[in-house]
Amino acid sequence: MAYQTKTDGEKHFPITSAVGINAVSYVYQPVICAATQETLYFEQLARFAGADDDQRRTQTIIEWLEVTGDIIALDIHSFDVAIVALLENRDINIGVNISGATLSKKDACAEIVARLKDAAEICPRLYVEVTETHAISNMLYAAEFASALEGLGMQMVVDDFGEGNSTALYLSVLYPALVKLRIKSGQTVTAELLEKAALARTYGAALVVEGLESQADILRFPKTMVDFYQGHYVGRPAGLHQWRLRKSRPALRLVSNA
Repeated sequence: MAYQTKTDGEKHFPITSAVGINAVSYVYQPVICAATQETLYFEQLARFAGADDDQRRTQTIIEWLEVTGDIIALDIHSFDVAIVALLENRDINIGVNISGATLSKKDACAEIVARLKDAAEICPRLYVEVTETHAISNMLYAAEFASALEGLGMQMVVDDFGEGNSTALYLSVLYPALVKLRIKSGQTVTAELLEKAALARTYGAALVVEGLESQADILRFPKTMVDFYQGHYVGRPAGLHQWRLRKSRPALRLVSNA
């Protein structure tokens, strides 16, 4: 039976702020293999009416939704959109974001897992990115969620490691397949950033360097420590239809110093 999109996340987790589900659209940004230039997956990014090209305003809206609790409905809706996109585009992988606020709610985690089980065939092509802007208040729920996703064949990703609430505890609880490090365009790669990269390696995670705006940014980070790139220089966010011709993708290579 075909998956029936359940975009009624508001029914169980109502959005009470001015930002409703109907005001949300999505763009997709590729995560590119450093060795082969192939696309591993496309990160699904929310965009809001009136703030389509304003990344700072978009982030402010998301952080406000985390404060109000409305982020739960948005996250559930985002999973629905990703599931449908994967069912309609069987030659790509997609990454979907989830807030620490959502991971802290057992009923929200259970709702997402139930929806994924209804579309189990797409799960090996879905990457789940845990964002850094809201702390996970219950690590037990987060660990159970990560275990359930692993059982369905999905990969966990820790976003913006070392920033906000994204700490080493996330690595030990979630055991991500990938860890993302953000660099600031034009600035020198610091010893602290390299230490974060080394720590991610000890947990067996492949490393994604994001925030790349130029070839110079790519050259700043040691090639031996980078598995994947993300940023405007290697691929700007765009509608999924614009990426459909990119069919090849690399298999995820887990790397560890252990």
